[in-house]
Amino acid sequence: MRRQLALVAGFVMGVMLPSAAHALTVGGADIVPSTALVPLASFPLTQIHDGITSDNPFNGFGSASPSGVITLDLVGEFDLTKFLLWNDINVFLEGIKDFRLDFFDSLDMAIAVGFDPTYVGPQGQLAVAEYVFDDVVPGVSRVDLVVLSSHVGVATQIEIREVAFEAVPELSVSHALALTASTLLGLRRLARLRSLRG
Repeated sequence: MRRQLALVAGFVMGVMLPSAAHALTVGGADIVPSTALVPLASFPLTQIHDGITSDNPFNGFGSASPSGVITLDLVGEFDLTKFLLWNDINVFLEGIKDFRLDFFDSLDMAIAVGFDPTYVGPQGQLAVAEYVFDDVVPGVSRVDLVVLSSHVGVATQIEIREVAFEAVPELSVSHALALTASTLLGLRRLARLRSLRG
């Protein structure tokens, strides 16, 4: 009997818990950025979430300031698991260095996290840098990307090609129905086994 219960529980948990392969990417039109930082002439803030991650042609957000805050308003609420950063517009060993992520809900209330949300941006790296959170950050509607410092390179300034997040996908109606049907079928089988034994 315990074996059957464990089997049903394992199946239900397997259906309920999303895997990394099914993570939801939050980027592009899901992000509305804003900042008080003055952009460099050819690198407006709109290029921080336009989907272009290459360095040819040069693309991204740049500011002559080495520090500052970039607000990333998310279109909706998401349970975030990871931050994705393509650093340095031209990959000349520049871009943001030390940064912190501050999380807020839809009421603009700060969301406390049980881990240190301070990170170091890569230097001279074309590929994406992935920052996996120690815990899922639930109900996030806004993230402040607080740039504390920038790498010393040709210019010591903020340069970011692209940002995005990964989130736990929402449970679709069809997924929820499948989960309910599977659970009911498992419980029915357990009841039948009990009645046969008992």
